[in-house]
Amino acid sequence: MAKSMRSKREKRLRAIRREMVEPLYQKKEEAKLAAQEAALNAPKLPVRSHNTDASSMDLTTMPSSTSTNDVEMAINDSRKALKPVGKKLKKKIKLAKRKRHGKGKIRRKHNV
Repeated sequence: MAKSMRSKREKRLRAIRREMVEPLYQKKEEAKLAAQEAALNAPKLPVRSHNTDASSMDLTTMPSSTSTNDVEMAINDSRKALKPVGKKLKKKIKLAKRKRHGKGKIRRKHNV
């Protein structure tokens, strides 16, 4: 019982101290607003216009390069799926190979 009373009192004291001191998040908010105002009041920079012929050529070359990348990634994904994932899987594969040793050709055919 005394512990809960003491914790409540400490909680109240912390709340009072918090009210007395200016919170940190208000300072951050004020700094953010000041930075935004400074950015809005800053002189505007001119925007450069690009040559339309060069930009159209860039657009035509982009899809072909991305399609080859997609094909390469698809090939890599299929290779990755065939490879063992980690040490545990490698050990399981080795154990499975060990179990097959010593069996004749006849048994091996039926076991497939």
